[in-house]
Amino acid sequence: MKIISWSGQGACVSLVLAVLGYRADLLPFRLAFALFLLALLLCVVVVFLGLCSLIIDLVNKRPLAMDYLLLVVLCSIGPGMALFSVGLDATKAPMIHDITSDTLNPPVFIFTQEEQGFRENSLVYGADELSAEQLSGLQLSSYPDIRTMTVELPARTVYQKALFVASFLGWEISAQDVLSFHFEAQATTAIFGFVDDIVVRITPLDEDSTAVDIRSVSRLGTSDLGANANRIQLFFDKLGEELIIR
Repeated sequence: MKIISWSGQGACVSLVLAVLGYRADLLPFRLAFALFLLALLLCVVVVFLGLCSLIIDLVNKRPLAMDYLLLVVLCSIGPGMALFSVGLDATKAPMIHDITSDTLNPPVFIFTQEEQGFRENSLVYGADELSAEQLSGLQLSSYPDIRTMTVELPARTVYQKALFVASFLGWEISAQDVLSFHFEAQATTAIFGFVDDIVVRITPLDEDSTAVDIRSVSRLGTSDLGANANRIQLFFDKLGEELIIR
């Protein structure tokens, strides 16, 4: 039983050290992330064993070990937060980190430069491990609903609402071009503080109809665990709500 207790305490400490170590630039990304995943796995094992021990105590009508109950609660926090952050579909996410509503003509980053901030992934579509065709194919098979949004409103109105929604979602608007209805932003993940780059392109189709495209790219990691697709879908959902109630 002491092994379970020590393992649980060590896992909780490792989770905190992994996150704080990366955020303080004391641990490299891959080491911190590997430590975090290992600690998460250990937490899950401790929670399972702890619950089994508590159930056995209940069945045998023995007093509950409150230290085990507290350990189970503490070890549940890390996996719970991670699951809430990435969602239930994270394990099904394809090994891609560049998602766009227009795979044939993806929005291009004009103002954001690759030398800005620490990154491993390119801002050029299809310039990493996968070609543009491979990337597009994986996205379309995994996220078929992510497509260009078309609305029956003038481009200027849509652009203003898109900027509002981006700010509402907590994105940091880093650059905007009002004349071309284009803006770029960064979103920061909750736990590790990973930065993802975003570009939004508003295209007038005629005086009263507009196409909206967005692209979201992770700076680190081969897979984004579905984060970019979820971000794009949330943006479109919120933008649709704002345009309806305008």
